[in-house]
Amino acid sequence: MQLPAGRRSFAHLYNVALPTTNPPDSDVRLLRAYLDAVTLSEALQTRIWHAAELTLVQVRVLRRLAKQPRSIGSLGADLMLAPPSMTRLIDRLEERGLIERRRDDEDRRKVLAKITDEGRRLVSAIPFLEGTPIRTAVDRMTVAERERISAALREFNAAVMKADEESLLVETEA
Repeated sequence: MQLPAGRRSFAHLYNVALPTTNPPDSDVRLLRAYLDAVTLSEALQTRIWHAAELTLVQVRVLRRLAKQPRSIGSLGADLMLAPPSMTRLIDRLEERGLIERRRDDEDRRKVLAKITDEGRRLVSAIPFLEGTPIRTAVDRMTVAERERISAALREFNAAVMKADEESLLVETEA
């Protein structure tokens, strides 16, 4: 059953997910839902920038390094960033005195990034999700809803990472 043209137009103009029984539209619905979710992060990114003049990706790096020093390669893989992008990101954080780089004692080929005291202080002071509509929505959900959505997002992320890895393999084989 197809939706009337007017309803399809409404959904397209306002990016509203409408129920459909047309399975080929499932890819469009998933992509729209993804873009809607990405849009939710814009206010968060603005809040972080005003609080600390950091991007969301920079905060993610600092939060990972707050747990333990990491190799730049493993950080890049976690964040799905190409090595040149990761190097520029690390350069910016190092220039601000938020991280420092050093060679791994056991494997001198590896470069480790470590958060500095200033980086730790700054990242712990950022009002990350507290008091945001995102946090409020999560708090209002049941455990089952949170688990279902978490599983779906992990599955989607894994599918994207697999597709990215496959495209890199094709590029290197060419």
